[in-house]
Amino acid sequence: MFLLPVLVSLGLLFLGTVQETNSFVLNDPPPKGALRVASFNIRRFGRTVMSRPATVANIVRIIHRYDVVFVMETRDASMESVRQLRVALGETQWNYTASVPVGRTTYKEQYVYWYRPDMVKLLHAHLYDDTPDDFNRDPYIAQFQYWSQAAASEVKVTFVGAHLKPDDVVKEMEALPNAIASAKRVFPDSEGIVTMGDFNADCNYMNGAERSTATVLNTPSKYNSYLNDFVDTTVAHDTNCAYDRLVFTAQGRSEVKVANVKVFDFEKGMGLSFDAAYNVSDHYPVEFTLE
Repeated sequence: MFLLPVLVSLGLLFLGTVQETNSFVLNDPPPKGALRVASFNIRRFGRTVMSRPATVANIVRIIHRYDVVFVMETRDASMESVRQLRVALGETQWNYTASVPVGRTTYKEQYVYWYRPDMVKLLHAHLYDDTPDDFNRDPYIAQFQYWSQAAASEVKVTFVGAHLKPDDVVKEMEALPNAIASAKRVFPDSEGIVTMGDFNADCNYMNGAERSTATVLNTPSKYNSYLNDFVDTTVAHDTNCAYDRLVFTAQGRSEVKVANVKVFDFEKGMGLSFDAAYNVSDHYPVEFTLE
């Protein structure tokens, strides 16, 4: 049986509560004693990024804060840069599962779930079967098993990772419930579904009126939406946009508990110059714990 050590209990964020925060994590990593997870759009990650040692070192520092990281915008069909990053992270400490390049146009990217095998077990991963063709980049769905301190047992959780197309955000946002429903059908034994990623759900791409009617952001009876519209997930100093989002859907016995949802401002938290931070990405990671 796959087992992870029982860790020290932390406070729980109970289901049914919508977490509204605009606070930032600075130097302190997510608390130990729970599974530490992040969603991170690393801008145009590939061989060019891996050729910059200082940037690679900063990416490694960021990823090391967590146990599972969903990464968007990997652009290297050869996967050479992904293999190089695994070496930089520590081949014995980290593994990954990656999608094929996705996208309707010549612009394509890959989704990657990075994870620590001593903390989680990857059970399965696949691209969402987008038969209606609602998404430019089909969400990447993965089921993991981990030790839940809240349940005092091993539980399974499903992640639905997505990078929504800016020009089609409203349509793709309304298609997310279909992807979540598919994840429920494929993994009926999961105790919860976490949908996360760069939804481009703010500023020029999605206005307040459009957000107010988005199902996954406004139906707390089905979807717990974390992070409000006032949270800035962008690195640029002249923007204030809540592009990146996190949504939780209960399933089964609802043993999965989401807590400590925040944005990691790595420019301040790691003491970087703006240029050094922007070389990493134009987005901050959204981080949280599963307890």
